[in-house]
Amino acid sequence: MNKSSKSSMTTKTVKASKDSKTKPTPMRRLVLRVRSVMVDHGFRSVSALQRSLAALGVMISVPQLIRVVDGDAKHLNKDVMEGLLTVFDCGIGDLLAVQ
Repeated sequence: MNKSSKSSMTTKTVKASKDSKTKPTPMRRLVLRVRSVMVDHGFRSVSALQRSLAALGVMISVPQLIRVVDGDAKHLNKDVMEGLLTVFDCGIGDLLAVQ
């Protein structure tokens, strides 16, 4: 994926077929819900979450984890997601929502 296609990902729409008279449907978005799950599980800081992930062997810097927690991450590492699922003892549907 090149740089220009990354920036346009959030503005793409699914085009209707030529025969269809319906309007284009907006692209659905994945929303990270890590911050709310953190609060539900008593984590008061990203640093505390980072220490819990490190204890599992999942290495991620605090600035990178802040992007994940704030929902600003462009990519999600499988190990980080598995670590979050383990730390929070939750399912993938608890960490992700679709809008």
